[in-house]
Amino acid sequence: MKILQSIYKLVGRLEYLAATLAVTLLGGVIGGEGSEARLGIAILSNLLLFSFAVIYQKIETAPEAAYEPDETRQNPIASGDVSAKFARTLSAILALLCLALAALLGTLNTVLGLLGVLIAVALSHHNLKLGDSALMRLEKHHPLLSVIFGLTGFLATAETLSSEAILLTIFLLAIGFLFSAWTAGKTPRAISRLMLIILLVFASGAAYMLFIVLEVIPPWVISLIVVVGATLFWLKHRYNPQQQSLPQILFDSLTISTALSLIITYLVQPFI
Repeated sequence: MKILQSIYKLVGRLEYLAATLAVTLLGGVIGGEGSEARLGIAILSNLLLFSFAVIYQKIETAPEAAYEPDETRQNPIASGDVSAKFARTLSAILALLCLALAALLGTLNTVLGLLGVLIAVALSHHNLKLGDSALMRLEKHHPLLSVIFGLTGFLATAETLSSEAILLTIFLLAIGFLFSAWTAGKTPRAISRLMLIILLVFASGAAYMLFIVLEVIPPWVISLIVVVGATLFWLKHRYNPQQQSLPQILFDSLTISTALSLIITYLVQPFI
């Protein structure tokens, strides 16, 4: 029980696990009528990958977080609730399991899994300092990993890359950086208004091609995402004990509603 509590404290960010699930399912839906077993392996591999990214980030930031009261509460290693040795061991196990599962899906999935591990390390390692960027903190680098999550889900069902995979990559990258800039305390100068407009155009164009022209997701599912997302947003905004920001509430609501809606899609497919 104590081990499970330590794991929970280290991972902690359940809303981002929901986002990982949603993006992987989205890739699987766009990929087509593939094996549900392969998609399940891709989902588990991606959940392990992001859990590794979360834990590794806490390992790297623990020494500095120990001197910051707010950071200490969010980092169980810095507060002494979880030992650094346990965290390092767990992160290594998660990375190896992630790569082992990715290997079951093929060479390209293995490469994507390894790339995800390298990205997580690069964004958090104390010598590289990439995590100090306003766009590259823990909640910010999920957009970069989301491209890997979406592509692995796509390859789990389609097994080969296609134009839909390119559109999915453009959509996830554009949406991810838009969200990162929107939620940053201070938008970096590199992300100017013109850049944000360009990202919005790319995101809208890719979404239009994927969901309207190609109809990779049925209209009723998109409507369900909107309805459930709006309902969750209202409830979380109305009853908001943690005083989350509006962008964070919107992110949580959309990812949870997307995951639920895509799961429902897979459940009702046999009856359509």
